[in-house]
Amino acid sequence: MAGSNRKTPKRPVNVTLNSNLVARAKADGLNLSAVAGEAVAAALARVARARFEAEVAQACKAHERYLADNGSLGDAVWAETEFDEPA
Repeated sequence: MAGSNRKTPKRPVNVTLNSNLVARAKADGLNLSAVAGEAVAAALARVARARFEAEVAQACKAHERYLADNGSLGDAVWAETEFDEPA
């Protein structure tokens, strides 16, 4: 399972599932605990990615506000740079 430590002890939890899904999963030999663990890990990864993307979007907006208010360092450097006219 991605993102989990195999040494971490497992603990029993109650999960309610559609009985048809459970019957089909058992008939196909699926390990419901493993499938549930993988699903939780995938959901956590989606949540973490969404949180990261929201933080990046917020930082980009802050950066855009800064540039609108102050301009960029590159613009300031170019404004102070003197160039000799070509001969």
